[in-house]
Amino acid sequence: MTRPDRGFVLDRRRFLRLSSLGVGAVGLGALGLVTTGCSSGASAGPTTGDFDYILPTAPEVAQAEAARATSGTTASFALAAAAGTVDLGGRLVNTWTYGGSAVAPELRLGKGDRVRVSVDNGLPADTTLHWHGIRIRNDMDGAAPVTQTAIGANGGTFQYDFVAPDPGTYWYHSHSGLQADRGLFGAMIVEDPDDRTGADADAVLVLDDWIDGLGTTPDAILMALNPAISGGHGGHGGGGAAPMSHSDTEMGVAQDLVSQGHGDSAALGGMTQHIAYPLHLVNGRPPNDPAVVEAPAGQRLRLRIINAAAETPYRFAVAGHELTVVAVDGFDVRPVATDAVIVGMAQRVDVLVTVRSGVWPVVAKVEGREGYASTILRTPDAVPIANPDVGGRIPELVGRLVPESELRPVDAVRLVDRAPDRDYRVELIQAGDRYVWGMAGADAGKLVMKQGERVRITMVNSSTMWHPMHTHGHTFAVPAYGGLRRDTVNVLPGTELAIEFDADNPGEWMFHCHNAYHFEAGMTANLRYIR
Repeated sequence: MTRPDRGFVLDRRRFLRLSSLGVGAVGLGALGLVTTGCSSGASAGPTTGDFDYILPTAPEVAQAEAARATSGTTASFALAAAAGTVDLGGRLVNTWTYGGSAVAPELRLGKGDRVRVSVDNGLPADTTLHWHGIRIRNDMDGAAPVTQTAIGANGGTFQYDFVAPDPGTYWYHSHSGLQADRGLFGAMIVEDPDDRTGADADAVLVLDDWIDGLGTTPDAILMALNPAISGGHGGHGGGGAAPMSHSDTEMGVAQDLVSQGHGDSAALGGMTQHIAYPLHLVNGRPPNDPAVVEAPAGQRLRLRIINAAAETPYRFAVAGHELTVVAVDGFDVRPVATDAVIVGMAQRVDVLVTVRSGVWPVVAKVEGREGYASTILRTPDAVPIANPDVGGRIPELVGRLVPESELRPVDAVRLVDRAPDRDYRVELIQAGDRYVWGMAGADAGKLVMKQGERVRITMVNSSTMWHPMHTHGHTFAVPAYGGLRRDTVNVLPGTELAIEFDADNPGEWMFHCHNAYHFEAGMTANLRYIR
């Protein structure tokens, strides 16, 4: 550990990129859908169309950063992205990592610390780094080409420099193409000097679905999902994949993994995943070679659960233990006792367990289909078990389940009640039966705001899948959930859900689905500040 009027709308950068891959012509044109979004990122100046946009280089961005309270401490880290070989329980796979393992180093710091992270890019592709959930300054958000120029391949460097104003469980990951579906992600923990959860200690559990190097690659999977895509290029406007072709073997494995049907979950409203991932990890380790968590009996242990998966929701439980949910996405909630929780992609859930003497399986079961990640919680007095992999089936997984809709924020993190100044409505859609996803509606291409405004966005999910929707640079309240604070919320199929936030972090920000493959296939828009 290191300290449209119902036209189909895509952000213009993404539409241009997808068109170059064939999605625009084949996926959209054949369906008669129209793109109407545009981006200030493509503009040569601060004024585009009818608005005077606040860009990442604007003085308002630096002013907002300067107004944040700081601790006076600087936390410095160095990350090197490179290709390498990792050992996944006896399987040697070639992939891309920070630091040579299947999960990047944990970065731990204090509330209000200034963070400096130097990134060296040894990959054969451009890259960026996004600090998920942090109310970060816009020019450090890591979303190329809007907030920064991508870090160049084969030797490019960049230093991220920002204040981390809020305590909680966060994570960082590449925001270029499907790089985060390799090993380019890790935990970021901002410690709270006034923590009131009652925890004696904490342990971080990073969950992940793994496919890279197991006979195929994430880019081959995307091609198998949408055959119109070819070449393995692109990535959120910031590069992302090395120019490459995919072998018949890679494509065969990819096609097999996407042909095994969809997951199905009542808790998530039906269809869950498109991809039958062959392996699931906790802290970069598979069930047969777990990263054991050791704690003394009687200790109140805080488990910080981070779902870093590209496409997989997990149902999490600890054998023999009750969970008490105490925080989500960095915000404290009123404690709720349960046996299991569901964690969507990019979400974080913090739970307390009072450790019992013995050896206890900790299981993250794939929600809606077969598959699991697992590790072991063990007390020092316990005798190790011969086979740490218990098969992923424990009674708690079918016990009490607390959905996020039943969680409520503590008063200290609740947004003040206020009528919205801007009230938008967007539709989450799939383009026919093709693997093309997006946001539709007259508002989808014009999500603008001014500093100081309260913004409400109602998401209408007309697709047959759930979507973990994420805002960059802002956290929001969910009015239907009693004002629950999050930065990523699950919108179930056939439902609508509103979020509200205060426009207090100027710049241009992404708003997208955190299913990595939905994002790559177009489900993204921009939140843009205007003067």
